[in-house]
Amino acid sequence: MIDNGIFSSGWTDMPPAPGHLINQQPKGWFLSWVAPGQSLFGSQDKAGGVPECVHKLSDQLPANEQLGGNDALILAGDAVYKIFHSGAAFGAELTQTITGLEPGSEGLLIVPVLAVLHGDTDAFGAESGAWVNGVGSWVNGADMGNRRWYRHKVAFTVPDDGRAEIIIRVKSKWPRPKDFFIDDVKLEARAADPETDFDHEPDPFVEPVPNEGAQTVRVSVPEGLRLVTAESGEPG
Repeated sequence: MIDNGIFSSGWTDMPPAPGHLINQQPKGWFLSWVAPGQSLFGSQDKAGGVPECVHKLSDQLPANEQLGGNDALILAGDAVYKIFHSGAAFGAELTQTITGLEPGSEGLLIVPVLAVLHGDTDAFGAESGAWVNGVGSWVNGADMGNRRWYRHKVAFTVPDDGRAEIIIRVKSKWPRPKDFFIDDVKLEARAADPETDFDHEPDPFVEPVPNEGAQTVRVSVPEGLRLVTAESGEPG
């Protein structure tokens, strides 16, 4: 039900960020990050840099970190999504909207996240979280652990409009290295119509602007017109 929950369907290269960093927006998702100097999702801590957001393909990893390995960074498919920075506080967000769900039915979002803390002993130095229609919460580094998969689980009731607005966030509040890996995201929910073609295309990306957190921009297209975006960076 999630579009590209295993991050193996390719990506679109985003416009260069400061320092000519080109981040990869996964197909089916909308990627944004907290602009340097702005609050990390409403906290007192502020972003110090733009994180690198890329796909790590199976053949780029040692055997023990590939699918089925003892230290697997891939849970499904042939890629994992990585968000990291080597020396700055940062925050980033992935979003996706699913429509056509049965109103009033119960759903469950499962988001596996693996954090590499690089020796940081501050329980709140790194956090990750997942939300559906505003329901969800952060989990701190002490609970996530280091180099192990933590599975966020968010139970929710489908609203009258049949939509599930999914948000995945990660943040690091210190100017120290932090890595987050995300893979095998799943949404267990009931379709209003078994033949429904789920509408879960992300909005066209825009360059992040200063704000109090990552922002999604909605684009309205007049009836009779079609929005076309250029794409590049397809994996070989």
